[in-house]
Amino acid sequence: MNGLWRRRLWRALLSVGALAVLYGIASEIGSALLPRRIWMVAHYLEDVELLPPYRSLLEETVFLIQSGILPRSVLVSTARVFEGLALGAAVGVPLGLSMARAARLECLLDPWVTFFRFTPALALLPLYALWFGLGELSKILLIATAVAVVTLLGAYQGVRDVPRVYLEAAKSLGASKGLILRKIVWPAALPQIFSSLRIALGLAWVTVVVAELIKATMPSLGYLLALAGAYPRVPTIAVGIVTIGLLVLACDAVALGCYAVATRWMKRSPAHA
Repeated sequence: MNGLWRRRLWRALLSVGALAVLYGIASEIGSALLPRRIWMVAHYLEDVELLPPYRSLLEETVFLIQSGILPRSVLVSTARVFEGLALGAAVGVPLGLSMARAARLECLLDPWVTFFRFTPALALLPLYALWFGLGELSKILLIATAVAVVTLLGAYQGVRDVPRVYLEAAKSLGASKGLILRKIVWPAALPQIFSSLRIALGLAWVTVVVAELIKATMPSLGYLLALAGAYPRVPTIAVGIVTIGLLVLACDAVALGCYAVATRWMKRSPAHA
């Protein structure tokens, strides 16, 4: 298993390193060839670095860290992501389990699940701002809505995938519904639930950028990106995007670790060990 993970790590590092080298070459060529004054949307924009070199990115990163803008933005946005994740999972997982066990509830909730599943967060943004105000509540609920749908579907599919022979065998041995739920349904559905939580965590980071446009104020990563795009400040945009990407990778690594611990009883093939 260690050898497999080492190979994956080296391949990932090689890919990132190659991309970093290509970007460095492209940015230096772009700085030399592209004019400093660029025609864009019928206005002249001066000193716009469309492909900022690494020195500009480093200077911008140092400034954002030393000024405290980036650390505070990370803390605020991360807190919103996990609050929305917790609330959405607390609603989505029980509903998914209930839908899979009750056909009437499934028929009742299925249209709403489909509606919210394919409705982008940006479309719900003005409605949530009017319903829940411009404070933290609307931001958290927007994230929670996206998370709830994903976790609901994961829990639902996890229960529906439980082999029926397990349920029939437990019933024939006299097991109660509660015992079947605790000992068969819940453990069998757990891998799907954790997989949906992993997807929901990534979706929460996507949604938080949209949610933070509700009464956008500093500090937050969403507002930092919106503000940098308005001026425009490409180095700030790049630093913000990379920061969000690193946070998503870190959260995904934690989610994978939790999944491995929670499902350590499962048999795995060597490729997924």
